[in-house]
Amino acid sequence: MSQPQHILIAANPKSGAVSRQALLDSLRDSLVGDSFAVDICTNLDQVECQAAELHNAGRLRAVVSAGGDGTAAALANRITAEIPLLIFPLGTENLLAKHLGLNSDISAARERLLASRSIALDVGLANNKMFLVMASCGFDAAVVEDMHANRKGHINRWSYTKPILRTLARYRFPLAKLLESDGLVQAIREQHAAWTFIFNLPRYAANLKFCPQADPLDGKLDVCTFRKPGIVKGFGYLARLWLGSHQRMADFSHSVATSVTMKSSDEAGSHAIPYQLDGDPGGVLPLEIRALPGRLKLVV
Repeated sequence: MSQPQHILIAANPKSGAVSRQALLDSLRDSLVGDSFAVDICTNLDQVECQAAELHNAGRLRAVVSAGGDGTAAALANRITAEIPLLIFPLGTENLLAKHLGLNSDISAARERLLASRSIALDVGLANNKMFLVMASCGFDAAVVEDMHANRKGHINRWSYTKPILRTLARYRFPLAKLLESDGLVQAIREQHAAWTFIFNLPRYAANLKFCPQADPLDGKLDVCTFRKPGIVKGFGYLARLWLGSHQRMADFSHSVATSVTMKSSDEAGSHAIPYQLDGDPGGVLPLEIRALPGRLKLVV
């Protein structure tokens, strides 16, 4: 029985620092040369409908995520677990692609689609929305919120300078309350923290390594927190992260959980605490997160 021969390229036109339309056109032409039927689409609703239709008809080889981590997460939320997803990284950080050793080389993408090898990657589910790399609440989520509210066109790492400065001027560092479980009723852990990061992959922007031990194939999530609020503490935590010595700090906590509940602590008062998922704004606490083992079929 022959394999399906239709490929959908889901392209985010705003990903990365510059337009990559010429590269996408070259990818499409190369795949057409391999006898694939190829569509490039920038509308996620259309991708969702077309992917479901082609998959149900037995004609869909894979969906290609041509964008950053946010694009890949958005697609994961819209396609079924049986549909293979290939990452063709065009974003600013591309954390998932870096972890998997993927790049935007057209020949490599063609070879992966022809071979159709895949892995079953864990994902996190946060208030019924999936994330692939990480979730966080607090200061960095407020920066993400500011960036997306003021974004115009393509961005790079330097684009975050003004959002960081604006957030530093106004953020009040309220504490979040966390309840963690490892899947056993009796194994519940409670803590309060000003900085909370929940990882599926051992990756973060600017190559900061919060928890190198995180494994997206273990069915669990890694919870990293820094306890104390404030800018001065934040710069101190950042310095220890750069040095790789943060896990020895009394203020730092690392644990592994299958589910995490977060809400504003009583000490937060009326200050809402924002959260972000894979670099996109998610809303404000409360937040329910759980691991979904092997939920995403990734072409590697």
